Amino acid sequence: MSLFETLAQPRKIPSFRMRLLSAVAGTLAQRGSKRASDLARDRRANDKFTSWLKVPDGAVLSNESIGGVPVIRVSSGNAANATVLHIHGGAYVMGTARQVLVNAALCLHGGPDLVSVEYRLAPEHPYPAALDDVFAVYRELVTRLGAERLVVLGESAGGGLLLLVLQRALSEGLPMPSVALAAYPWADLTMSGRSATANAGKDMLVRSGLLEQASWFAAELDAADARLSPVFGSFRGFPPTYIAVGSHDLLLDDARRVANAMKRDDVDVCLEEWPGAIHGFNAVPVPEAREYNRRIRSIIDWVLANEPRPDPN
Repeated sequence: MSLFETLAQPRKIPSFRMRLLSAVAGTLAQRGSKRASDLARDRRANDKFTSWLKVPDGAVLSNESIGGVPVIRVSSGNAANATVLHIHGGAYVMGTARQVLVNAALCLHGGPDLVSVEYRLAPEHPYPAALDDVFAVYRELVTRLGAERLVVLGESAGGGLLLLVLQRALSEGLPMPSVALAAYPWADLTMSGRSATANAGKDMLVRSGLLEQASWFAAELDAADARLSPVFGSFRGFPPTYIAVGSHDLLLDDARRVANAMKRDDVDVCLEEWPGAIHGFNAVPVPEAREYNRRIRSIIDWVLANEPRPDPN
């Protein structure tokens, strides 16, 4: 029995807001693709969005260090020794741990603490800096809590980093978390999936920009190296994994290919393609974001409950 069989059926048509958002985001992305890249500008824009995110009533944000790496913790004080390890997105070159506030409601009403890693960014700190930082936090949390009280959640590049961390954990003999939650993971830094071109003009992402950012992260490595692009690695031994992606996302095929590879490696995986949704859809005020957050919370509550897991046979 799959962990995900109890999930309700996802929506079949995009909301009006999502259709409008896709049209606007696609137009702006195409216009932006004609400008020269400016990482400082992009970081400022990302930080401005993050500054609008608020700590919800009933939660507290604190800064600490885990495994020698700075993190942000969001807690409602009812974590019962359970934690969601959050890995933010930003193409490995921008973003901060404060982006965890998009998911902050997960800790309310008895939910687990959220711990978000302030990993080092490229091009100042190329591979393996980000992986080393998140892996150090993962290893420490597994030691402190036990893997059965840990959930790992990553978005975009953070979703790709989630996959890399668990692949490394398996290679080093560390246990797997209760569940992995990957939102629109960037799993192929070569951008070879068909959706990387087919969805141009429908999404906020631009393929050329991502290829440049991938080169900053990769440094001297080939982007097709499995150490950078987890889609080319093994998933055998992975925990139950939920993958969400929008049908208008440039990374749609990344999610599909990861899910197919996981099935071949006998992983309990659930891929949900959200109709008409763009990259980062859970961070904007659309009905799909609320539905996604409810689904994530229901999965987390189930796996962290003191209930026996379903028989995989």
